[in-house]
Amino acid sequence: MDYEKFFSDVAKWILECNSQAINLGFGNDGFWNWVVNSLGELCTKYNSEPLVMKQTDMLMDWLEDTWEEVKNGS
Repeated sequence: MDYEKFFSDVAKWILECNSQAINLGFGNDGFWNWVVNSLGELCTKYNSEPLVMKQTDMLMDWLEDTWEEVKNGS
């Protein structure tokens, strides 16, 4: 696996995620559908390698934690 390319794709995904959150709304179902679909595409692109799966799980956890903070006004 090309780790440099993978982590470059992760960085691009984070930037696009921020853009999608602004355009669709962080609490919007469309945003969360984009998150799930795009992370699935990233996993597929890298053959669901264990590192890829752990990284995408971490990204999802990060977003869910951030959403909880937003909902709770933290």
